[in-house]
Amino acid sequence: MRVTQGMLVSNFLNNLNTNYRNMNRIQEQLSTTKKINRPSDDPVGVVTSLRLYTNLTETEKYLGNVESALAWLNTTDTALGQAADVLDRVRELTVASASDSLSQSARDALAAEVAELREQLEQIGNTAHDGRYIFGGFRTTEPPFAAGAYVGNTGSMNYEIGVNITIPVNITGDDVLINTVDTFALLTNIEAEITAGNTASLSGTRLGELDQAIDNILSLRSGVGAKTNRLELTKTRLEDAGLNFSTLLSENEDINTAEVITQLKMQENTYNTALAAGARIIQPTLLDFLR
Repeated sequence: MRVTQGMLVSNFLNNLNTNYRNMNRIQEQLSTTKKINRPSDDPVGVVTSLRLYTNLTETEKYLGNVESALAWLNTTDTALGQAADVLDRVRELTVASASDSLSQSARDALAAEVAELREQLEQIGNTAHDGRYIFGGFRTTEPPFAAGAYVGNTGSMNYEIGVNITIPVNITGDDVLINTVDTFALLTNIEAEITAGNTASLSGTRLGELDQAIDNILSLRSGVGAKTNRLELTKTRLEDAGLNFSTLLSENEDINTAEVITQLKMQENTYNTALAAGARIIQPTLLDFLR
C-alpha cells in the first residue's frame, strides 16, 4: 500500500486529537477530584455509585430516626424519674401522717403538700418533647391529663430504624398513672385521710397502693432503659455502616491525586513527543519551494 503525505498528516492529526482528549479528561479529573464526571466515563462505576448513594441515604434516614427516638426516650425516662420522686415523697408524707400523735395543724400542712404533689404529678404527666406531649398516644398536640383524668389515647408511636424494623418508643399516660393504680385518686384519698386522721388506712391500704404505683413506674422505666440500650447499639451499627458506604463511594469515585498527576505528566510528554515527530513527518512540499 502506498503511503501518501496526506495519510501521514491525517494520522498525525488523529493521534494528536486523541492525545488532546486524554489530557482534557485527566485535567477534568484533577479539577473535580472525581474519576467519574459523566456516565460515559465508567458505566459500571456509575451503577455502583448509585447503589452506594442509595444505601448511604437510607442509612442516614434510619440514623436520624434512631436519634429522634433516643431523644424521645430520654425525655420519657426523665419524666418517669420525676414521677417516681413525687410518689416517693408522698410515701414519706403518708408514713409521717400515720402517727396518732400529730396535731391537726401538722396534718393540714402534710395534706396541703400532698395536694401540691398531685398537681406536680399532673404537670409531669403533661410533659412535652419538641412540642409534642409524650404520654398522649397519638394525641400529641394537647395535654393528655386534665383535672386528674387521662384524655389521651392508646396509640403507639413507632420509629423505623431499619428495613422493615420498627420500634415503639412511647408510653401512654394511662399505663403510667391510671391503669395499675389510679394515682390521682390515690393522692386525693391520701390527702383526705391525712386531714381526717385515718391512720389505719394510711399505714395499710394507702401505703400498699403507693408501692404498687411506684413499682409500676420503675417497671416502665426499666423498659425505657432496655429500648434505649437497643437504640444505642443500632446507632453505632448505622454509624459504622454509613462510614463504610462513604469509604466505598470515595474509592469508587475519587481520584488518587498523585497517580493522576503522574498520568498528566506522561500525557504531556506524549503530546510533546507527538509534536516533535509530526514536525519531521510533515516534510516541505514543492509548493513550499515555489512561494
